[in-house]
Amino acid sequence: MVRAISSALSAAVRASTRVPAIGVSIEDHILHYQPYQSPGAADSWHDVCIANDGSIVRIRLTRGSNAYAQSLQWQRITDPGNASQWSSWTTLGGANATCFEDSGCALSNNNGVLRAFVQQGSGGSALWTWSSSDNGQSWSASPTTVLTPPSSATILGIGSSGNNDVFFLYQLASGVVTGCSFYSGGSWSSLRSSTLSAISYGAGLTAYWDGTLYWLVFSDGNTLYESSYAPASNSWQGYPAIAPATGSAITRRAPRLQYDSSTGLYNLTCIEADSGQLTGAVYSYPRMRQSADLQHWSQGSIIYSMSAQYGACLLSTFSANLLISMSSIQRAPIYSQDSQHYLDCSNRVISYSLKERLARPAMLELVLDNNQGALGSMLSQPGATQPIGPNCSVVLRVGYRTGTPPGSPELVKVGTYRIQTLQLLRSPGVSQLRLLCVDLTQQLDQVNRFQMTYTAQALGWLLREVCARAGLFALSLPASSQLSQSVPLFVLPAGGTYRRALDELCRIYDIQYFLDQDEVLQFCDLSGAANSSWSYQPELELLSWGQRQQRGNHIIVTGKPPGGGTAMALTTAEVYDDQQMQWSGQEGLIQHVDQKLLTVAQCASKAAFLLAQEQRAQLQHQIQIPLNPAHQLLDVITISDPSIAVSGNVRIVQSSSVYEPQQATYSTTLELEGV
Repeated sequence: MVRAISSALSAAVRASTRVPAIGVSIEDHILHYQPYQSPGAADSWHDVCIANDGSIVRIRLTRGSNAYAQSLQWQRITDPGNASQWSSWTTLGGANATCFEDSGCALSNNNGVLRAFVQQGSGGSALWTWSSSDNGQSWSASPTTVLTPPSSATILGIGSSGNNDVFFLYQLASGVVTGCSFYSGGSWSSLRSSTLSAISYGAGLTAYWDGTLYWLVFSDGNTLYESSYAPASNSWQGYPAIAPATGSAITRRAPRLQYDSSTGLYNLTCIEADSGQLTGAVYSYPRMRQSADLQHWSQGSIIYSMSAQYGACLLSTFSANLLISMSSIQRAPIYSQDSQHYLDCSNRVISYSLKERLARPAMLELVLDNNQGALGSMLSQPGATQPIGPNCSVVLRVGYRTGTPPGSPELVKVGTYRIQTLQLLRSPGVSQLRLLCVDLTQQLDQVNRFQMTYTAQALGWLLREVCARAGLFALSLPASSQLSQSVPLFVLPAGGTYRRALDELCRIYDIQYFLDQDEVLQFCDLSGAANSSWSYQPELELLSWGQRQQRGNHIIVTGKPPGGGTAMALTTAEVYDDQQMQWSGQEGLIQHVDQKLLTVAQCASKAAFLLAQEQRAQLQHQIQIPLNPAHQLLDVITISDPSIAVSGNVRIVQSSSVYEPQQATYSTTLELEGV
């Protein structure tokens, strides 16, 4: 886990005289959605895609008094800034008053061929498609029939990933089933139906192709379901619900899935609505969720300013993201290193202090020179964003000047932090900007809104799930057998924080975590061997070498009682530290109960972890050293001090760094424990 630094920088750290170097940039990576266009069209099912020439192509399915006599219309936008292009619609050939309004519709770009889908409303119940080979400028004169659902079933949601495919929900007497068809060799295949359990109703479906699997998200009106389909083996796989039903209080419909190349995340938009009959709250707006792997989804965030019932489509262009409903469009510029999004303030750093500890957000206090109000124009305001604003990123790079004599600054990125508080400080002769920042794990302190229940999931899977719910997608998990152990039941309660849930999971097998400089959440199993990454002897500015009595030397772990066993049977394991018990002449008993442990082997593993933690906590040391950008939490270092005859390997569990050039301070205090 140690950060790699050059030999020149390593030599500068060890030198008796050092010249510090600091680099700080403030970056606004937030997608600020702002009103862009207001066509004001009546709400209805709709979809959108980008053609190969960069134009935006849309379709909509009208709504009216006769549900089976509605029209499918299209629109092509070559200049998104031209308001009139968002208001002009043309009816597809053969689609005038012939379509079913609740089937939904889908539009996709299939390697340059655009395809639109809808269900026939009058004169039949076929699934229809139209195609365009000129980027949506013209369309086929009449629809082509893909297939007719069994028993002329009603379709209640359509999606296409753009891989010559179409997926849809169709209603049978037994429930609503997912079906699909594929275009090859000039014709559409026969129906392939899901082998998963039917749902009670259909309120929209969306599809995404990752090269191996089709990922499907669909709704029954209340629950957001997810499944995948492998065409090579014709197999279907179900996954835990993305959003479980909360009775009938909150409805969910019209899911739409889109990959955002600017963030590397998948975005899922879905309409959440409440009639107010149960809760008293009345709303209908999009909620946007994100995922890095299409399995684990964030709780997401709402776009309250956009009112919609039949979907909001997210579209990623080269310069901005567009969130599109029938009545309005919102736009969020994509991050670029320009003056609106980026500020290098390395030459304005007056001081900083940084505190890092395990399982808690790192805290950065940064003071910048604001002489003559130079940073005033860089402060962000609602509707007029600038780099210095709430939740914007502060990137800290530290190091030294290297060479003989020291001249070239060599910097190492040590962290990325989010602005929580801004303070302008002024007194006679002093004008400063003080930023209080925390790292991204602050999102673990958010409250989970809806209860989630998981059964028989692996520990590693649950760690990813809880982190994703909090909006943390970059994880590094150790290759540890403990992470593959099944957790029989785990509840993510409504009203509880994600950190509490994550800590509960980590305690099962004593997993530690922290956020690294690239905002990757590092999970560590401390049971394995660890090599020392640095050795200190003459560089020590202050040393406190301590040892306390070991609290526990006899650990008893009890898991879930065995099913079907004899009365009063237990699942239990014990471990002992005989050497420490003999040394201290005292038994230190710790009893631990965890119903998530099912076997004696799991209890024994947990007991060994608990004993190891007790042994590590025996040693409590503190050193003060010149700031070293190579160190991260949980790194193992070697300390040797011949003057008091102590030496050994220790592990970093807390770090506090200070840069105050006026006091000639550029140092780090490390809290250490045994390895």
